[in-house]
Amino acid sequence: MDDSLVRELADLSALQRLGSLNTEYLPQLAGDLRPAALVAVMDEVVLGARTVLVELGCGSSSVLLARLLQQRGFGHLLSIEHDERTAAFVASQLRREGLGSAARVVHAPLSRHPAALSRHGQWYAPQQVHDEVLGYVERFGLVDLLLVDGPGFGDSRYPALPVLSAVLAPGATVLADDADRPDEQAVLTRWSEEFGLEFRTAPRTSLAVATGLA
Repeated sequence: MDDSLVRELADLSALQRLGSLNTEYLPQLAGDLRPAALVAVMDEVVLGARTVLVELGCGSSSVLLARLLQQRGFGHLLSIEHDERTAAFVASQLRREGLGSAARVVHAPLSRHPAALSRHGQWYAPQQVHDEVLGYVERFGLVDLLLVDGPGFGDSRYPALPVLSAVLAPGATVLADDADRPDEQAVLTRWSEEFGLEFRTAPRTSLAVATGLA
């Protein structure tokens, strides 16, 4: 069966599983995880009993994650987003649905970053991310799930682990979307070499998953 058809069928199946969380309409945003990838993340949250989540790059899928955490009754999501419009929408939706106890969105513009691979590489504003993540960890504890779905694409995502590895809990899960793209694969290879991670691809998705830093 053609790979694209397999993924379409996986997304349809995932949408059925997400039914209990689809309490009202949400728009499809550019950075959203595919349904099958979102279900894989949620499975890791539930089966791995993950409670302190950080997401790089948000969208309507972030609202669904917040609904899951609230429905479950514990856990919190910190989402960092460089696009002001996307961050504003998600933050507004979280407030409107009363999900503030489950999730928070931070708008962090892109700027030059010392951990970026390229000379002119950008990542989320360094001091802002430091302050936000430090405050988050002080309040909730070490991060046990990191989802990397931004910013942009390619090696722009590389700083995620150099910056955040120090606040990851032992046995934390790292998930990276778009792992089927060559630039992202290069980043995953560097992360594997530098942090001792072994990534696998979640079935019928482009989501790479690894648990535990060396």
